[in-house]
Amino acid sequence: MVLETGVSLGGGCLRGVAHIGAMKEMLRQDINITHVAGTSAGAVIGGLYASGLHPDRMVDALEALSIRKHLDIGFNRKGLLKGDRIYQTLLQLTEGKYFSDLTIPFAVVCVDLHSRKLTIIKEGEVAKALRASIAVPGVFLPVEMGGKLLVDGYILNNNPADVVKEMGAKHVTAVRVISSNKQNQTPTTLISSLYRYMDIASHTHTDQLIKKHADIIMDIDLLNVGRFEPKSLPTVIRLGQEEARKALAKEKNKELVGNVVYMDQWLRRTSI
Repeated sequence: MVLETGVSLGGGCLRGVAHIGAMKEMLRQDINITHVAGTSAGAVIGGLYASGLHPDRMVDALEALSIRKHLDIGFNRKGLLKGDRIYQTLLQLTEGKYFSDLTIPFAVVCVDLHSRKLTIIKEGEVAKALRASIAVPGVFLPVEMGGKLLVDGYILNNNPADVVKEMGAKHVTAVRVISSNKQNQTPTTLISSLYRYMDIASHTHTDQLIKKHADIIMDIDLLNVGRFEPKSLPTVIRLGQEEARKALAKEKNKELVGNVVYMDQWLRRTSI
């Protein structure tokens, strides 16, 4: 029996690296990932994977993407960080590939500040699209592409299950990185307050899209990991894999509880 699914990956700042663990577990269980779309951190992880970087090698890659190593403060009215250094690193990690070079269909979700509409990038240079996907307004400068001024798509579609479906995926698995710890949901800094505001703005619309278009919703609950905590990346990835393993674990005679998905149910929904 062949298992295959398209995957949508949401944002989550530093917590987003847990997507790597989820993808590692899916590959370990011989699940074929046919399509990928992502927003923000999810776009970066998905883009690296679509560019040929196996999850096992992403730990070192993301160490190279450390924000502290890429502080190029520009004092520009449109953003604190220019983002040129992180773009150059993304260019190296994706080997300068274009979307047309990828063997796995991939899409990046952004917002165009000119049209004030959602923009789905499926062509051009992958690294530039990834740079646009992490352009949080006020933090990174927006990215100009094709007459558009692009920023993080988080606020309009933080988990593009609908995009994966439109790309032609027969089945869609939406991977969400969350933290159910209420303490981690309390903003303590300017940036965390900004992201909390974005959470509120995007939550309802994104959830509606996921419930409508995703066959499976896999929640990766990083209970004690905050959005901006500079914890060890390998630890977060390990937690992501452990949570994904729980979600995919074969538990006979168990009913679906919340958004936890057991392997036998996953098989029934996505097997071909």
